[in-house]
Amino acid sequence: MKNKKIGFLLVILAIAVVGVVIYFISRPPPQELLPQTFAELPEKPKLIAEFHHGTTADSDEIAPNAPEGFSLTDTRPIYSVAFSPIDASLIASVNANGSIKLWNINNTKEPIKILRHPGVYPSIGFSPTGELLASAGFGTLILWDVASGMKLDSLETSKRQFAFTPNGHQLATVSNAVKVWDIRNPKKITKIATLPFNEALKATGWACAVDISSDGQLIAAGYANGNVNVWNLKTKELVKTLETGLLEMDFLKFSPNTRFVSVGGKEWKHHGSQGYIMWDLSNWQRHGEVLRGNIDNLVFSPDEKICVSANDQSFSGRGVEFWSVENGEPITFLPTQARDVSFSNDGRILVTGGREGIIQLWELTPQQLELSTNQNDVVKLIFLLPEGKEIPPNLTVKLDKSVREAQDFYADEMERHGFGRKTFSFETDENGKAKVYLIKEDNTKNYDLTNNTWLGVLDDRYEYFSMIWKLDITGLNETFWYPTHGGHTVKDNIWHNEIEGITPGRIVFTSVKDLKREPLAYVLRDAFGLPYDPIQLEPNALKRFFSRINDKMPWGKKWAKLSKCQAEWLYKSRFFNPNQPFFNKPPQMIMNVSLMDATNSRRFQFEIADEDGMHQVQLFIPIDMKNQRWRKKFYDCRALKGKEKASVEFEISDPEIETVVLRMIDMHGNIASREFIIKEKTDEK
Repeated sequence: MKNKKIGFLLVILAIAVVGVVIYFISRPPPQELLPQTFAELPEKPKLIAEFHHGTTADSDEIAPNAPEGFSLTDTRPIYSVAFSPIDASLIASVNANGSIKLWNINNTKEPIKILRHPGVYPSIGFSPTGELLASAGFGTLILWDVASGMKLDSLETSKRQFAFTPNGHQLATVSNAVKVWDIRNPKKITKIATLPFNEALKATGWACAVDISSDGQLIAAGYANGNVNVWNLKTKELVKTLETGLLEMDFLKFSPNTRFVSVGGKEWKHHGSQGYIMWDLSNWQRHGEVLRGNIDNLVFSPDEKICVSANDQSFSGRGVEFWSVENGEPITFLPTQARDVSFSNDGRILVTGGREGIIQLWELTPQQLELSTNQNDVVKLIFLLPEGKEIPPNLTVKLDKSVREAQDFYADEMERHGFGRKTFSFETDENGKAKVYLIKEDNTKNYDLTNNTWLGVLDDRYEYFSMIWKLDITGLNETFWYPTHGGHTVKDNIWHNEIEGITPGRIVFTSVKDLKREPLAYVLRDAFGLPYDPIQLEPNALKRFFSRINDKMPWGKKWAKLSKCQAEWLYKSRFFNPNQPFFNKPPQMIMNVSLMDATNSRRFQFEIADEDGMHQVQLFIPIDMKNQRWRKKFYDCRALKGKEKASVEFEISDPEIETVVLRMIDMHGNIASREFIIKEKTDEK
């Protein structure tokens, strides 16, 4: 018996020894600590100076020709700013009451000179030689001598718009007609010509905006009926008429190298401003249009790579925005409201004039000037490091591996639904590895996260609240309003809210612990514009326990899988189709509701249109019937296969539903949505 016990113990000991040997043989080698490098984030344009225009003794009185109700309170906003084309230290500003100030950018306290335009809401501009300053508004244009500040001469004009020829010898103005003036003797302005209208081309109505090309060959004018006439400046012959659909022109600008002409303004059939429309002058074709909020004015950078739009409406758009001239891609924005902007002659500095009477100077970074910061259709990785903590070992390797696994997940899901192995792209370095940026909690730099899509990674998910408030995510995860027929309206007891678009620039967060295939793929849904899809928690603890075990199995994780509608949506997503143009035409969406039969089922009918072609629409219904406008859940989808106009229907049986949202993705990956609210007949006015 004793020998049996000894033998049994020896067997157990042998098994233990074998187990230990197998463990040491099969265990993975110690993880090699690899050196980690992180990419440097670009910074936002730097605010380098502020000038307070204020009021002066000669502008305390209301300007002549001021509209009824105009008060000194209305004089504060800056209506126009300009950089001298020959003196990089000289800028000019004018407020709503006609007070003009010349500033040296190195002295923010006192202006060099103070002038006065006899009218409200004027605009200003230097002549190409920098010797003259013109101010125009409410019936008068004045030429000023910049050196002395003396008034040289004036002429009558009903609009604020004017333009100099490149040599500074001539000046164009607009009112009921386009007039060209000889200003070689600025003390005696002489009219040269009045450009003819062409009734056959409907160039009627008053002229609103004018510009002259940098080569001096072309002059263009925008009219109140939406047409733009382009003439040969020398022969005065009409070269081309462009149709815009705008009923009022706020601005018209040739690009510095005369490759493009851009116009913008309001269309009274729609709601608010339309953004800008650009034509390629080599073939007179539309180069593109950006319709993402109000634009008061637009300027080109001297190298013609960037155009910058000014906007003083906080509810529509994102302040001063920078766009790629080539494809309309958003580059960055300044969180300041401005009616006008102007570039320095070298393109490095931008001056803006704001609603509060403040002139600001902004210095652009080399990345922004070279357009190297904008890759809107790829996912970028950023690690957020709290103060006092160290970077996890081999973090960059783990991030590279995890994001590739998430890529494979989406490729598998797209293939499962018959859309091929399409997947998203992420930013890589020169070695083809994931490029990872680092932000420390004690960082003092103003990093530019604008317009990019970021995967923010934290070592611990509970660090989110301590880090997020120190991260400048202004402009991320936001929407804008498209110009729509009538804006928000009530039609047949249905409230149509504004049509919203999604601004480029998203950020989603995860933790190092969740850098796994399915959890990471699920987090990225929001970045790709997929609908909110809440994970339903099992209330029973025992069932919840077995559900977690099931999720570990190969057949588990159903919550992460894509539906057919979701895969179809991603098929035209920008992230799955990089290098799409960012120019975008506004969509239209209208809803009607009717009873289907004697039951409570209702037919929700939508008339939708988009000149870019529509790929898919999705309908969302409330999650909580008591708070129907708070959150919505996905209901159903319809494929549209590139149609520019379509009628779609959804049947809903729940009679309590009073609010729905329709989302649409077009053939270029642009997303639009509109909320509809069914109102009682007694609410209709």
